[in-house]
Amino acid sequence: MPVIETNTLVNLQKNIERVRNICILAHVDHGKTTLADSLVASNGIISQRMAGKLRYMDTRQDEQERGITMKSSSISLYYRGGADEAVGEKDYLVNLIDSPGHVDFSSEVSTAVRLCDGAILVVDVVEGVCPQTRACLEQVYKEELKPVLVLNKIDRLIMEMKLKPLDAYFHISQVLEQVNAGLGSVFASDVLAKEDITNKDNYESALEEVDDSNLYFSPAAGNVIFCSAYDGWAFSVSDFAKTYAERLELAQTELEQVLWGDFYYNAKKKCATPGAQEKAKKPMFVQFVLENIWNLYDIIAVRKDKEKLPIIAEKLGITLQARDLRVSDPKAQIKTVLGQWLPIDRTVLEMVVRHVPAPNVISDERASRLLFPRNTAIDAYPSETLMLKEEFKRCNDQSKNIIVFVSKMTPVHISQLPQNKPKRFNESELQARRDEVRRRIEERKQIAEQTELENLTAGVETLNVEETTVAVTTEYTAEAETEPEQTEKADFAFIAFARIFSGTLKPGMRLYNLAPKHDPRNKDQLNLDSPYISEVTISDLYLFMGGELQALDEVPAGNIVGIGGLDQDIVKTATLSSTINCTSFSELNVMATPILRVAIEPVHPQDLTKLAKGLQLLNQADACVQVSIAPTGEHLITTLGEVHVEKCVRDLEENYAKVKVNVSKPIVSFRETIVPEATVDMVNEAIVKTANAKDITKKIITFQTANKLSTLRLIALPLPQAAVDLLEKHISLFKELATKDKGAAVSEKYATLLAQIKFQLTNAFAEFDFKGLSSLEPAQLVERIWSLGPRNCGTNILLNLTDYEHPNFWKSLIQHADTDAGAKITNDIRRDYNSSFVNGFQLATAAGPLCEEPMQGVAFVVLEWSVESCDDLNSKSYGPFSGQVLNASKESCRMGFQAQPQRLVSPMYSCNIVVNAEVLGKMYAVIGRRHGKILSGDLTQGSGNFSVMAVLPVIESFNFAQEIRKQTSGLACPQLMFSHWEIIDIDPFWVPTTEEEITHFGEKADSANRAKVYMDSVRRRKGLYVDEKVVEHAEKQRTLSKKK
Repeated sequence: MPVIETNTLVNLQKNIERVRNICILAHVDHGKTTLADSLVASNGIISQRMAGKLRYMDTRQDEQERGITMKSSSISLYYRGGADEAVGEKDYLVNLIDSPGHVDFSSEVSTAVRLCDGAILVVDVVEGVCPQTRACLEQVYKEELKPVLVLNKIDRLIMEMKLKPLDAYFHISQVLEQVNAGLGSVFASDVLAKEDITNKDNYESALEEVDDSNLYFSPAAGNVIFCSAYDGWAFSVSDFAKTYAERLELAQTELEQVLWGDFYYNAKKKCATPGAQEKAKKPMFVQFVLENIWNLYDIIAVRKDKEKLPIIAEKLGITLQARDLRVSDPKAQIKTVLGQWLPIDRTVLEMVVRHVPAPNVISDERASRLLFPRNTAIDAYPSETLMLKEEFKRCNDQSKNIIVFVSKMTPVHISQLPQNKPKRFNESELQARRDEVRRRIEERKQIAEQTELENLTAGVETLNVEETTVAVTTEYTAEAETEPEQTEKADFAFIAFARIFSGTLKPGMRLYNLAPKHDPRNKDQLNLDSPYISEVTISDLYLFMGGELQALDEVPAGNIVGIGGLDQDIVKTATLSSTINCTSFSELNVMATPILRVAIEPVHPQDLTKLAKGLQLLNQADACVQVSIAPTGEHLITTLGEVHVEKCVRDLEENYAKVKVNVSKPIVSFRETIVPEATVDMVNEAIVKTANAKDITKKIITFQTANKLSTLRLIALPLPQAAVDLLEKHISLFKELATKDKGAAVSEKYATLLAQIKFQLTNAFAEFDFKGLSSLEPAQLVERIWSLGPRNCGTNILLNLTDYEHPNFWKSLIQHADTDAGAKITNDIRRDYNSSFVNGFQLATAAGPLCEEPMQGVAFVVLEWSVESCDDLNSKSYGPFSGQVLNASKESCRMGFQAQPQRLVSPMYSCNIVVNAEVLGKMYAVIGRRHGKILSGDLTQGSGNFSVMAVLPVIESFNFAQEIRKQTSGLACPQLMFSHWEIIDIDPFWVPTTEEEITHFGEKADSANRAKVYMDSVRRRKGLYVDEKVVEHAEKQRTLSKKK
């Protein structure tokens, strides 16, 4: 196909009904980039023969080396199709975004999904649904995109697994069911999360009321295609329905409904009949579709019968060139024959234009979710802002209100910018340049002749001229050396990866850059004096074409665009608008949280300033990396995994900082908790407790302030696991409500959600063991919650069981005004020191006594707090009383924590590995050495591979991928993703004490205490005291001389 001119794509941008914005999502190595290559080849940008080998969308060198995609990249494609009975074929513009499948780069998927209206979900039919596939389904559902399914690598069922057509049909059916089951579970969990469980009279499930008829993938609906992207062919059910409709004497629409499923063709009645499996008949999909493809592979790739190729070509109505018949590679012949008969680009793009909506078809729910934060009531916004929602939904390019969302900043080398590339000359300009060259040659000849004549007559003068020239040259050299320092420019420019939701964008426009905290409800900040509003100028507009950019004069609404000139104004994401009344877009849905931290320092200390600048650029270029400076002064980067760290370090060394750096060992965060008293020891022998050990009052801490005028008594108790999980799940909600502006209205949705959380917390508190310290009901205990910690949003609870009436925690989250201010009318002096007590609790939970890590799942129950009212509260000898209360609260919480059995809590990775049965044992050995646990190891249906699910401590995961590949000869490739926090069930201070323990573990516990090793490593890194003996039995060394 001839190369499509840029002007054609630009003209199509103006017709919004013909624009489609889609992204390709899948698990790693399921064939996204190969599929993208085939679609790019349809526009003549690359050769069809190179599709799948070139990986056109992978423009980074390390992407080509590793064979995985590391960043989202976009390209605009032309397609002519979409014909129906009423109208013929039409021209379409498809903005395609290829995204990574590796879990370490899942943030790039989030940036791609936000800009699109639909998604192509690619699934490898051999491997089936993998963890990242489920994550993609969840992402698509949350962003309310229209998904279409591509079942890829059908050729592997033929060539690798050697399945017969009927077996392959059942295998494909199972994979399709898995995908639909994954989508159904996401849908069900979302519906149940919105269900009002506080209404006890309603016994019906919310699932019974919702409609899910249009949710699932079905070949009969046309949103599923079957393909082999590497071999360049694909088909949908409708393709074969067109072919067979006349021959089988069935209507095409009727045939589309029965060609997939449990139907067989009754030749006598000439109709499709259900019950193929029951009557042992071949399903129509096997008889009319799969057997034809299997026969072609058998003739071309298995038997390699070249003589039949011309006959096959004639029957299929395709033309083969003489060179195609001479090719000896059967794969190339398959690509030629099937690629012409069932072209992959036509099938996929036809499905896209039919099933993916145009940019101006945006649901009311999606518009509200994108424009308005979840914790606010929409009615509270001014009318100008609410009108923008209608403009947003219409997506009108004639609108005066411009709304643009920037999802990330893409680094582009300045040599790749269109303005820096050499321009192509036309014939007249080439002729003018030739004439200019000839003229300069003639001038040089004349000057050379004149200079030779002067040199013959002025020998002495030449010497003076040379000295002068040397002096002048020295001056010029000095200037040339200083000039680069003054005009040193960055090698990379940052282009905003954006979508226009309303209006038309043109270079030179001045727009408002709205920060995430911008709120149109606050009328005092609706001006440029606000810290959340700045004015930016659009300098250049670009069309993304894979690794290249094309300059544009204007871009209408509904299109994906690159915007230049925003390097200094945008760090990662931004909302641009022509009106201040526009809201800032909601945050991206992140699939995975960064957890792997490393410290970075330059090899040469003098390069520190270059490293700092390089880290700024890295922070802007990478959507998921977090750059920070530790209290110790170290430069830290937090990433999603080892591959992500390697990419960041390579970018720093080669592109951004251009200095060699040293990378520390990964820094892993832990948490600290307490557990109930153990009933058995380390060798499973029952522990016999004395009456003194059973006395709970021994665990109660009594503490006084420095001036002895305030006394508090508290005890630390472990929270039920259900309560910890609930608080962990809603941390972001509590954080949002804790940081909201005073006076800001809370949405009805959030108020309902808080009521549900209280209800669930009440149920969880029914299992709370208070050791007889309280007779209150669970509902009353929930009302007595004083605060959450750390940072007012953690999984630790401060519970008030004293006579002091503290400010109501739940009302403070919902009410519009500051409840503390309204409550200070009481005469209780403790009210003045309420915030000091709570802050002491926050400090204690933010840094526990084991290794200064945050606490988790601890309830600090305050049994007594008294303050004597007198004039000596703030005496100079003891300092401010508020500080004394804070210190007393903090220290008593730490002491209460230490009075209970302490444990470390480790972050855990979930690990998915597809592995051959031959190396299964070696893989189990690697996981066992690293203290991992196998959750499941199921044989994948129809193949000899096992799909193994395991959990692995994050601290044990470094170089895990390399080791497992080495041990299994490259047959196992793990995917690690943060899963949960898990208690390490070993006391960090445990030593063998009983006779049985000493017998089993040895006097010095030969097997190292894993929890203590982790704790000491964290304490050593933080510069805290570590209790260790370097030499236990030191003796004077004796040197015995040799006898000679």
